[in-house]
Amino acid sequence: MMARRSAGCAALLATAMLALAACTTIPSSGPVNEGNGVVPSTGPVFPIADGPRPDDSPTGIVNGFVAASSAGFRSDFTVARDFLTPEAAANWDPNAQVTVFDAGAVDTQFDSGTNTVTYDLPVLATLDDSGRLTEAADGTRETLTFTMVQDEEGQWRISELEDGTILAGPNFERLFTPVSLIFASVDETTQVPELRWLPQTKAVTWAARELVEGPSEPLLPAVHTGFPEDSALQVDSVIVTDGVAAVQLTTSSAGDAAQRSLAEEQMRLTLASIPGVRAVDVTVGGVPLAADDSATLEPGPLPGPDAAAFVNGRLGLWDGEDVWQVPESVGALPQQSRGLAQSFDTGQAAWIVGDSELVASSAIEDGVGTLVKVNDDPPPASGMATDALYSGTNLVAPSADRHGWFWTAEATDATELIAVTRKGEVTRLPIGWLRGTTVQGLSVSRDGARIVVLSQSGGKQALEIASVVRAEDGTPLSVGEPVPVGADLGPAIDVTWVDDLSVAVLGDGGNDVPSELWFVEVGGLTTALKSVTGAVDITAREQERSLVVVDSEGEGYTRSGAVWSKVVTGPNELAYSG
Repeated sequence: MMARRSAGCAALLATAMLALAACTTIPSSGPVNEGNGVVPSTGPVFPIADGPRPDDSPTGIVNGFVAASSAGFRSDFTVARDFLTPEAAANWDPNAQVTVFDAGAVDTQFDSGTNTVTYDLPVLATLDDSGRLTEAADGTRETLTFTMVQDEEGQWRISELEDGTILAGPNFERLFTPVSLIFASVDETTQVPELRWLPQTKAVTWAARELVEGPSEPLLPAVHTGFPEDSALQVDSVIVTDGVAAVQLTTSSAGDAAQRSLAEEQMRLTLASIPGVRAVDVTVGGVPLAADDSATLEPGPLPGPDAAAFVNGRLGLWDGEDVWQVPESVGALPQQSRGLAQSFDTGQAAWIVGDSELVASSAIEDGVGTLVKVNDDPPPASGMATDALYSGTNLVAPSADRHGWFWTAEATDATELIAVTRKGEVTRLPIGWLRGTTVQGLSVSRDGARIVVLSQSGGKQALEIASVVRAEDGTPLSVGEPVPVGADLGPAIDVTWVDDLSVAVLGDGGNDVPSELWFVEVGGLTTALKSVTGAVDITAREQERSLVVVDSEGEGYTRSGAVWSKVVTGPNELAYSG
């Protein structure tokens, strides 16, 4: 490490000498001229691949190998292989796994008795060979062992090592880019994205290859793809020329006409999201994959601009500026109403009454045109009419999906998820993974292919995503096995989708301190921040900027930069569609 610092100092000294030499050319006379004040951007800084240095120590060789491996993601890992013996260089697979670590807390030790270097590092996340990211819990560490030998010239080289690459967190952010692979909902109308992290310089090729290979196992039952099972790239390189990505597929990649159209739509949507790609040309044997545009995949539905509200003891709406409530003739909310949800297509509201009843109302379906602005009048003496959808024991607040189903579950020791239509038709979906837990919240993704469940067991907080398998008409058929997401979550009370691939989790902060709030990217990383004191409810319409946190005093806040600003007063709960 000292040698590396010395090399850096030498570079700085050389730079300083050049700068000093340049100063000798500065004129000492003549008119004073005004510059343009523009300082050129230096652009991103990427790791530099330096080869082994003569007589470097075993730990120096390993450190150099790690640095050169990072640079290999922008080249071909040739320099990194120079740190290995010829046999190890031939067998090492750098893409098998990427371990992302905190560069500031690495412990490197050499054992002269076994000629091994141990590299103990704190793990932030790991990537598999298809770009699937798994976030590590805080405090996770991994020890890698490198076996060292000296060659005929007495130079240390690595003779044995595990496949994969270790990468410092800042380098990961510079070298990898998130790409959403686009699959289709079962009814083949809606985009279902799956997040992968791919090397920036190879993102187009990797994205095309991974899309053709298909979705990850947990998502597979819930989506369709136009690529047959034995599909593959004909040439393992997608060339982008003047913004056009040319994808060449094997003949086995062409299904029937409908499949080909769907496959082309998936490829277009996936690659066009990558910077530098404006069009996609997909061919099989030199022939265009699809001759028509019969397949069209739309994004998951965006919730409407009006949020359903519990306000002044009544059902109502918040349009982003004003709060509205049903007229007195409609009546008051039933006692012990909680857990408000709003459907996508009609704006129907559903909620829980007295812990055990899931009810619905059409009183706000026509929007603010049938409502009155909130006033100080007490709630009506009479209760409003509601439709009973489902009766349980201790139900979780419902979530609405784009197909018109409301979802709930028992809060304690749930053995099934319950999906109910507005007509009261019930579908029970058995699950085993929530036994022994307390369910605090659930929410169905906007594409309808996934459900996120917030639960707690033995004081440990859990957030899990499971696929939702449906018939073509949207009827839920089953729920897949869960995949844990979100690292280091504390006690929480609510969860909601923020966009197609992100959820927000509201912490249980009480009334004395600001509540925690976690943004969890499905297939990505978790970001923690503070929300407002006494937070009790969250909802979101479009991405993080639309998230509204409601506190126990009936005031709603959104975040602007690092500050939470009050945007509404009155509602006890708010719910955009979903």
